[in-house]
Amino acid sequence: MTSILLAALSAGLLILAFPSPDLGWLAFVALIPLLLAIRGMAPVRAFYLGTLAGWLFYLISVSWVTHSMSVYGGVPVALSALALVLLAAYLSLYIGLFAMGTSWMASAPWPLNLLVPSALWVGLEYLRTYALTGFPWILLGYTQYRHISLLPIASVAGVYGLSFLVVLINIALAQWVGGAPARFRSIVFAGALTLALLAAPRLLSPPATSAGSEQAIRVALVQGNIDQGSKWDTAMQAATIERYRSLSLEAAKYAPALIVWPETAVPFFLRHEPALQGRVLDIAAETGSYLLVGSPDAEPPAAANGGTRYHNSAFLISPKRELLSRYDKIHMVPFGEYVPLGSILSFVHKLAYGIGDFEGGRTYTIFDTPGGRFGATICYEAIFPDQVRRHVKEGAEFLVNITNDAWFGRSAAPAQHLAMAALRAAENRRYLIRAANTGISAIVDPSGRILQASDIFVPTVITDQIRVERTQTFYTRHGDLFAWVCVIFIVVVSMATWARSAVRIASVSAAASHRRTQ
Repeated sequence: MTSILLAALSAGLLILAFPSPDLGWLAFVALIPLLLAIRGMAPVRAFYLGTLAGWLFYLISVSWVTHSMSVYGGVPVALSALALVLLAAYLSLYIGLFAMGTSWMASAPWPLNLLVPSALWVGLEYLRTYALTGFPWILLGYTQYRHISLLPIASVAGVYGLSFLVVLINIALAQWVGGAPARFRSIVFAGALTLALLAAPRLLSPPATSAGSEQAIRVALVQGNIDQGSKWDTAMQAATIERYRSLSLEAAKYAPALIVWPETAVPFFLRHEPALQGRVLDIAAETGSYLLVGSPDAEPPAAANGGTRYHNSAFLISPKRELLSRYDKIHMVPFGEYVPLGSILSFVHKLAYGIGDFEGGRTYTIFDTPGGRFGATICYEAIFPDQVRRHVKEGAEFLVNITNDAWFGRSAAPAQHLAMAALRAAENRRYLIRAANTGISAIVDPSGRILQASDIFVPTVITDQIRVERTQTFYTRHGDLFAWVCVIFIVVVSMATWARSAVRIASVSAAASHRRTQ
């Protein structure tokens, strides 16, 4: 019973460490109860205990899933609750595997018993980023998004470097509390490694303020606060455009070079509705600014027997009423924008009316304006570190994220989503401007500091000056190299441990056989 209570305590501390209530410092001690509970425990039992802690943690932290599915997806409440339980169960397996691996390595020599669990956590987070289309929501490193002094680590190692640091400190403190023989060395080692991680950006990434960052432009974000329940009602199209026109004209008083509207702010096919398109083009001309708008898009069949292809897109419009370029969202939301293995899981469409048939784009469009070049991500894409990195690698001098977080209601999800977007700015040292339909809209500087943020569910205009950045961080250039080093380290140590065990077993068997023959 004590071990179960300790696992539950870890789950509770993890919940408190994430937005909201956003007590990020708790992350450095959140795993200690679980680590103490599995001390001396068989790996299989440790797996079950870790899975329990993970299930309790995710059951609360991603509980917004039920709201999104039932209120806006048309899924019955009972099925929405079941989906949450199953999602939490799947995500909990990663913490279960961490607990099992930590238990297995408990007798390993120092400092392997400190480093291996930390690297294992990173390897499991990296796996979760891509497995089953990927769901890297609330990785442990995101708890530190407000600790600006730690965020330079992300410019070298990504969010995974922050996760590594948090787990490392948890393990060192757990060894101290548990009275491990090497506890003093573990504390000193964790401190030294923390200093090394903090020093790495100075050695491996160019400074954020460089000769290429003198150019400044003014940008504006428009948060329309359009009700999700009526957003797609054709009778509301004119009122929606008028809402965005009014807010954009308010933003135009500050003479921004670029005005950004949220994901699907234009609730119709912009390219295929001439009259409504004309009204949007007129707004760009009225404001005298470049305008980035979110809109669905449709492309005719590529072949005679093909169907129309639908995209979730962002369009750049010039002040001269020109539709300049388009970005099609690449990473779709499974069971939201499309159904994975749709031919097999076609029954899912019958359970919910809100699931789309969108296709992912293929090109990382870089939008060109006189003020600078930028890459845009749409909603869910901002939680994938490598995808945002690719935009910067392709030449983006600042980043834009457009999203519609109305799906989440007044849950913790909008704040969680913003925290993840802020890390993308820190990883690539780029300003990130974020326009959300119902919030949280924000401007984030290259250090990851949130300069301005809106309230949720209120129409809002945010405007500020940002710098154009042209230098590339170590993370931008090399991607998830740190995560791969952790994965390789785990594989090598595991193989060496298994080989040592096999030799030991063979030696014992040979000795026993020899005694029997005497």
